[in-house]
Amino acid sequence: MGALEFICNRRFHRNFVLPANPETNGSKPYHVSYSDFGDSDSKAVVLFCGALFGQRLCYAPLDQLAKAHHVRIIHPDRPGVGGSEAVEPEKRVQTWLEMVPQLLAHLNISHVSIASHSGGDIYLMNFILAYPHLLNPNHSYVAFFAPWVHYSHSRMSHLQATELLPASLIGKFGSLGKFVNQNIVPMVGLSGAFLQGISSPLSRSNPTTAPVALTVSGTTGSEGSADSLSDDFSDLALDDPRAVDDLRNTITKFVFAESVDGVSADAQLFLKRSVSWSTPLVEWKDFDDAVQLLSRLISEDDRLTGSNRVWAIDCFHGEHDQLVGDKGRDWFNAIWAPSQSYEYRSVITKGTEHNFLMDPAFGASEQWLQRVSKSWQTSQPDIAAP
Repeated sequence: MGALEFICNRRFHRNFVLPANPETNGSKPYHVSYSDFGDSDSKAVVLFCGALFGQRLCYAPLDQLAKAHHVRIIHPDRPGVGGSEAVEPEKRVQTWLEMVPQLLAHLNISHVSIASHSGGDIYLMNFILAYPHLLNPNHSYVAFFAPWVHYSHSRMSHLQATELLPASLIGKFGSLGKFVNQNIVPMVGLSGAFLQGISSPLSRSNPTTAPVALTVSGTTGSEGSADSLSDDFSDLALDDPRAVDDLRNTITKFVFAESVDGVSADAQLFLKRSVSWSTPLVEWKDFDDAVQLLSRLISEDDRLTGSNRVWAIDCFHGEHDQLVGDKGRDWFNAIWAPSQSYEYRSVITKGTEHNFLMDPAFGASEQWLQRVSKSWQTSQPDIAAP
């Protein structure tokens, strides 16, 4: 199978129509694009929230790894990205929150684990505060990869400089990205480089260091389904640098062939330029506020149900993070004060940085998927050190 055939598989090009709601998407139905990959028959489901330029196709290289660990990944595109229709910037989080539960119901998915990369953490936090009941009731598992931290905490000077930029200029960010899609490298500082990064291990080491765990390529999804008969990722020969380069280029072309206008609105959101991180459903200002709300929410739920649920929350940091830095990483870890409501674990993945952290070659994605799989097999969280 070639890269084009792989990316064209319908699992990465699903569509869902959200019924009209005058308060969010107006009087017309709202169209959403999403990917549904990995093990399609597994009950271990992850709702994934990608990075700034992290459109659904950018994480397609995780397909084989997800299959190997019997995990199903649902990745909806945010408003104005991919095939998802655009909405006003102030309605994008609200629209996403309205859409996701209905998408999961449409797919007959009752509970999920959830994970995010970079600025996807804003959407993740809104989801778990609004719908904690949609997480696995036996073992609620949350994972952050290179979580975005506002520059007021990270003190990253190149991001602090954006205070001098008008919101209207930041609002053209998506158009700028489309203009430079022939040379995506300058965008790596903006979390869009996961699709570029899958080739990096091959360019800096010997060819046996494949970007996807080829040692588990013999493990596939369910046999006999229409999708699984034509989506064997191992046929891409990912130990071949040329095949990897072809996949990277194909993903890039598809990403920019679809809409990236919503990236501009996300950039304004991440930078807190005239757009709130939360919605009236559950209001919070920053992640430190949100963590306190979450802890109280879990405790109150335990009191009402008579349960003693402890959430497992993992955070995977890059060794070198050009967007968050050491101060941002330390700030994010510090807000998760010890609690009876959750068990927070943090690990720094050696040899990685903000954008390439989820590259399967570095091991963090495999560790995460192993834990997702295990969380659906056990009734109590695994609290061993990462």
